[in-house]
Amino acid sequence: MNSLRRMLDVLDLFRPDQPVIDVEIICQQLGYTPASAYRYLRELGDAGLLVRLPRGYALGPRIIALEHQMTDYDPVLVRSRDLVEKLVAETGLDAMISEWYGDAVVNVLIRRGPDPGPAGGGRGRPIDLFHSATSRVVLAYLLPRQIRRIFDAHASTPEAQAQAQGLEWKAFSKGLLAIRKQGYCISESELHAGRTGVAAPIFDEKQRVLGSMTLVGRNERFRAFQESYLCNLVTTAAAELTARIAQQ
Repeated sequence: MNSLRRMLDVLDLFRPDQPVIDVEIICQQLGYTPASAYRYLRELGDAGLLVRLPRGYALGPRIIALEHQMTDYDPVLVRSRDLVEKLVAETGLDAMISEWYGDAVVNVLIRRGPDPGPAGGGRGRPIDLFHSATSRVVLAYLLPRQIRRIFDAHASTPEAQAQAQGLEWKAFSKGLLAIRKQGYCISESELHAGRTGVAAPIFDEKQRVLGSMTLVGRNERFRAFQESYLCNLVTTAAAELTARIAQQ
């Protein structure tokens, strides 16, 4: 691993339960030497990505500036807003755009219907990889070796084991093949009780999976529509977004 990657890995230490980090945390959780930890904190601070506080370092103002840039000008978000708003208007369900990042799927755009409820992990937070249509439809379009690596990695930690509880590789991989064949994924009461979602993949210009588009809502509202109708809506919208991305 090169030094730039090692430095950027410091940013992954920030969590809701750990909003401030210091040299000791970096050394304990990443295994770096104190000298490297001090150097990375200094360089990230100079770049505005971290800010120094009495108890350590927090995320800096440049993060907020980048968030503003992405929210207003990110090509995927700009080209998807009208599609997402149309889905909400036609169904009353919540609609989301999510992107593949590292080994996680993260919601980047959420539009609420008139009867909103929990939507994955919320904007900017990773979604359960194994119990969400939003994530599984992305996994289905990765290379087999990528899928196996992710599955195995999520069986090696207690938190990941909780996510993958009850899953076996053979059944899981077979399910992903079925999702890929039909072009969408439906999940009912897996991530949140009483809520159903349908998701379709989004691709780049080389047909590499970028993320997914999802419709989700209360089971009762979801069942008020023909399942085939909702599946067609979300797959058509996702295909249109894929075409727009290829043309940019």
